[in-house]
Amino acid sequence: MKLRNLIKLPLLDGHTAEKLGEIERAVIGDDFRILYLVMLSNNGIVCRVSGDDLTINDDAVLIYERASIKLFPDGEQLSIYDDKLGDLIFDDQGRELGQVSDFIIDRENKEVWGVEVSGGIMQDLLDGRCEIPLAQLHWATPANIIYEQEGNEQYDH
Repeated sequence: MKLRNLIKLPLLDGHTAEKLGEIERAVIGDDFRILYLVMLSNNGIVCRVSGDDLTINDDAVLIYERASIKLFPDGEQLSIYDDKLGDLIFDDQGRELGQVSDFIIDRENKEVWGVEVSGGIMQDLLDGRCEIPLAQLHWATPANIIYEQEGNEQYDH
């Protein structure tokens, strides 16, 4: 699941299916795990739910203990997602492949599996965007990534 698809998903009580709020953003830690989701409750209060306390489905995020919802009054969160969006990706020959346009989330493990790569408007329209596993990426600098291809595997965009 793309991280941007979490935005606007309802947060439901897993026991009653009652809508408790709506997801506003995800905070990803330096270890590429979901630290917590920030939600806007039905009564307009900004809250957070730890990544350990939730289940992510295609159509909703579920919690089974309402006590896991914590107030989030200051609203400050540092997320590696905000820092890495737009980073440039190069192959091992120095050819620019595109830039990070989103994170791909492993819903079961609540961690980043890989990144979505945008090659620009024309390339995206012609070929679509592709996904690269995080395990094959190495941040050479804070804003530049090297795609370490395994074997004879070729980037196809």
